[in-house]
Amino acid sequence: MSLKKSNPQDTNSDHQKDETTKRFSHIVQTISNRLAAEPLDHYIAIHWEPSPFMLKGPRFGAIAYTNKDDQSILELSEELLSNRNEFLEPVLWREAFLLHLPRIIRKVPESSDLGFYCYYRYGLRTSKQRQKFQQLWESVSPPQGYKSYYYYPTAGFSIFDRSVNGTFLQMVLKWFEPFKESSTQMSSQMFTANLERWIFNHHIILQTIELKILRGLNACLHCTQKQLAKNTDLRQPTISRVIKSLATKHLLRFFVYENYPVLGLQPITVLFSSSNQTVINSLKSLVAKIRYTQSIQEFTDSFLASFVIPKERTSRLRQWIRQISARYDLFPPKIFITTERVNSMNFDLYNPEQGGWPEEYEQILDNCFRIIKEEWASHIPQLNVFKFSPSRLTKSITLQPQDFVYMQRATDAFLVTSQARFYESHEARKAGYRETEHMTYRRRVDFLNLQNIMSQPMGLGLMHIGLNEAVNVFIETPYDRTKDIISAFQLLPSVSGKIFDNGSGTMMILLPSGTAVTVQTALRNIFEELEYHTRTAIKPAWKSFGWVTGNPIIPSNYHFDKGKWIWTKDTLPTLSSDD
Repeated sequence: MSLKKSNPQDTNSDHQKDETTKRFSHIVQTISNRLAAEPLDHYIAIHWEPSPFMLKGPRFGAIAYTNKDDQSILELSEELLSNRNEFLEPVLWREAFLLHLPRIIRKVPESSDLGFYCYYRYGLRTSKQRQKFQQLWESVSPPQGYKSYYYYPTAGFSIFDRSVNGTFLQMVLKWFEPFKESSTQMSSQMFTANLERWIFNHHIILQTIELKILRGLNACLHCTQKQLAKNTDLRQPTISRVIKSLATKHLLRFFVYENYPVLGLQPITVLFSSSNQTVINSLKSLVAKIRYTQSIQEFTDSFLASFVIPKERTSRLRQWIRQISARYDLFPPKIFITTERVNSMNFDLYNPEQGGWPEEYEQILDNCFRIIKEEWASHIPQLNVFKFSPSRLTKSITLQPQDFVYMQRATDAFLVTSQARFYESHEARKAGYRETEHMTYRRRVDFLNLQNIMSQPMGLGLMHIGLNEAVNVFIETPYDRTKDIISAFQLLPSVSGKIFDNGSGTMMILLPSGTAVTVQTALRNIFEELEYHTRTAIKPAWKSFGWVTGNPIIPSNYHFDKGKWIWTKDTLPTLSSDD
């Protein structure tokens, strides 16, 4: 009888597997200690399979399953040890964190992003390590645009975590705790929507010193810190420290608008109306498929769809709208060109000692009504207005990929007194520049500003300050009256809007939770007494904004080599005979 000689490679592999099992147990304990929470489940064994390693999907390299005795087993790819060792640690952290979530949550593919963030947050020590891993993470979990929000875990999780002083993952466990006993499978969209809603609605009470500085900044957006110190009677180092703290936590944002006509785009809004709600629902789904749709505001028997269309294709959109009208049971659609954007923020109502914003708005709305009725708008502060360049006077410029990075993040309030300086050198590297090219990047930013592609900061748009409901209003009045109406509602915490070429417009009023219904009812009464034709609707604020204050244009719509906006046959959905 002969004994089989042991293979040194097999011995080494077995040792690696044993060490990985021990490492996994250590990671589970580390996470439990960090989060002060015990895992809800554990694996009775880790199996290794020689199956091909596919760097695809959010749960690459691992399979978790339950045997006939309802015991959990983790199956890992052997390639994690042999050829893909750089992915081993992230996979172990991901699987260890998922044990702390209810089982039905673990089954959602996007839950892996929470495990990756746990590794990013606790498993890595340097910014260089985090940056390298973030690129890998984004390759398997790229940003996703949904109908009314934008799921961007590789950026959004860390941004929010800074705003809550590193407690994001603890909050996640609390948010999902009610699902422990649930057996109903959660969809990916429900999972991402819940995360977006919870993150956006988190309320951080402003400190008195923060509120004082924000009031001064809101009154003088372009003031230097020296001027701000004089206006608020505070020391400049104090102002610098508070602003930096708010900016680092991404709580402080600016309303910065893209000047679409300069980019070769025409901002168009269309009012679709029908007495048939089924038609409205079908039409909303169809419009949402258009490549250049930015937003949809829903009302009872109608909706406003906003687009930014390549200027040379505006006639094609109008033709498509006529075809829609002929096909569906619609009232004649109304087409508007957006000419101005306006907004206002009012911190006078905010009281940190009472938890933030007031709950009663009847008296304030009565004052708004008197201002409109008596035409007193000229006696209150002027709105911050940004006028789009007339299309006939503009010529689009050729864009670079890095330009979109600048435009999409221009709302971040890093170094408030130097509005163009949103980036340190590591941001330039993320945008595609080498360290030595930082000044080239800075010159490009200056060029974009000189070309009037971006507006100057038009107002503050703070995150997480308790304004979680939105009342949308469509106002069909002459231009001067529309502006007066929006001006009057500056008395409320936050109002922003659009004004169209025929003078009508829209406004969105942000309010604390639980107040939108009362305000909407009062608005209807006000407009009815004034005999103004308006439409109103309530929408959660997180579906109106997401992470960005505004509606950024999408780089995938632009052909960089040709220097023009992409327009293919499927840009406008085809009307089939079944529609």
